[in-house]
Amino acid sequence: MRLTDGRGVDIIVEMLANVNLGNDLNVIARGGRIAAIGNRGPGNQGTVTVNPRAAMSRDAAILGISLGNASERELVSMHAALVAGLATGALRPVIGQEFPLVDAAQAHHAVIESRAYGKIVLVP
Repeated sequence: MRLTDGRGVDIIVEMLANVNLGNDLNVIARGGRIAAIGNRGPGNQGTVTVNPRAAMSRDAAILGISLGNASERELVSMHAALVAGLATGALRPVIGQEFPLVDAAQAHHAVIESRAYGKIVLVP
């Protein structure tokens, strides 16, 4: 919230929903969307606590998305939208860490750690 001056973020692409989904609702902006695209198991003690009121009070949407369900046409469309968003600056991924390609193993460990922040990028 500090990074957005208390406003919250518009879109969260959640890759660890079994751990973070409940917390995502504390930082989503009004009218924001959370796209759960990754999950590594059932979460702590087999459950993830999600307070529906947190979503309701922000008019937020939670979407579960699996690329395995997308058609070839949809995949092409998504790819084009991502490329356009990156080109125009509409999409601004947060880079948390950069690693030289020779340190790929170290980068992999950083991805696994729960304190990872933003995207982890390998640099040739």
